[in-house]
Amino acid sequence: MSLLPLRNEVHTTPAESRIIDENDAGVDAAYNALTASTTRQILSIIYNHPSTPCDIQAETETSLQNVHYHLSKLENVGFIQPAGTGYSEKGTEMTLYAPTHESIVLFIGQDPAHQQLREFLQ
Repeated sequence: MSLLPLRNEVHTTPAESRIIDENDAGVDAAYNALTASTTRQILSIIYNHPSTPCDIQAETETSLQNVHYHLSKLENVGFIQPAGTGYSEKGTEMTLYAPTHESIVLFIGQDPAHQQLREFLQ
């Protein structure tokens, strides 16, 4: 039993949904960040529950170095953010990651549908 909490509360609240369309300045970076299935899996884990790199490593069965690589890609495109501090079983302080937005929508379509989607998500 550890004297330190295994996870602290998340210190951020996700912003409203983000819609990325073909005209968005960050569309290429967003698509490039999501090309690897491991990156998408990690993003899904973080959306299910804010997590530390060690938590993610346990769920993905990949190396901690690989987890950090994918976290960096997701943070660089603004999909996740540091949101607090967690502790390992050994008491090591670790960054807790959480989503930056309630949802992220990659949209390709016609403008009227885009506006309807924006209204629906707000």
